[in-house]
Amino acid sequence: MKHSIKAAAIGALAAFAFSAQAAMVTQWSYSVATQWVTSGVGAPTFSPGGGSQTVTPSMLSWGSSIGDADPASNSGRSGLKILNSPQNNTTGGLLTNDVLNPDLVATFQHVNNSISGDYATLLKASVLTTITLTPHAPSGSALAPMPLTFNINFTETPNTSGSCIPEATSVCDDIFVLTGGNLNQTFAYDGYTYFVSFLDMQSGPLTPLSPQACTTAGAPVNCLGFWTAEGASETVDFGIVISSTPMSVPEPGVLALVGLSLLGAAGASRRRRRN
Repeated sequence: MKHSIKAAAIGALAAFAFSAQAAMVTQWSYSVATQWVTSGVGAPTFSPGGGSQTVTPSMLSWGSSIGDADPASNSGRSGLKILNSPQNNTTGGLLTNDVLNPDLVATFQHVNNSISGDYATLLKASVLTTITLTPHAPSGSALAPMPLTFNINFTETPNTSGSCIPEATSVCDDIFVLTGGNLNQTFAYDGYTYFVSFLDMQSGPLTPLSPQACTTAGAPVNCLGFWTAEGASETVDFGIVISSTPMSVPEPGVLALVGLSLLGAAGASRRRRRN
């Protein structure tokens, strides 16, 4: 009997010690790498046509065989670039529930130069983001990497009066929309549940694009995305936040999000969201 009581006491003390040590992680270190999928499932697809196409982990471009997708010159070549990736933080700078101060993890740039209607243009592509989180306070071992895949549709609209979205313009904006991917990840660590989410650092939570824009881009109504005017360049900074409760945003159609969104639009002053 004494042995049984002693064993039970030791077990209770061990359970108490574990529960005393277990605490919510308040600071995280991380590594986040974002790139275009270049081969296999999710590789870019282009419309029929001439010109040339470039597919690398950091850039998709199309149009004239001469020049580059450079925002400083109308080279006859357009493109989508991923900048500021990878991002690494080893000092625990990502704070749980500090949702107003996201950490930059990637920048997307759309260079919209005028190109010939005879050239092939981007139709679909996928983005792969891999996140590795490490508890910093309290400290712990790195979690398993989380690979996240996001699918996009892209529409290079013809610059024909009456065919543009919004319809009032005569030089059409090109449209980039998200069509699939779970933008908010839930994970458990040491008895706690966390939510890792992405957001546009200029605008935060998103609202869908107009039904006309979604239809033009071949996406369901309430799609998420952004516009870029002809001859212009857009850059969108995306940040990461970690929270202990899900964040409520409008549900954009088929995506059924419960967190903040990766791709989207800032205010009307940046000409990226128009209803």
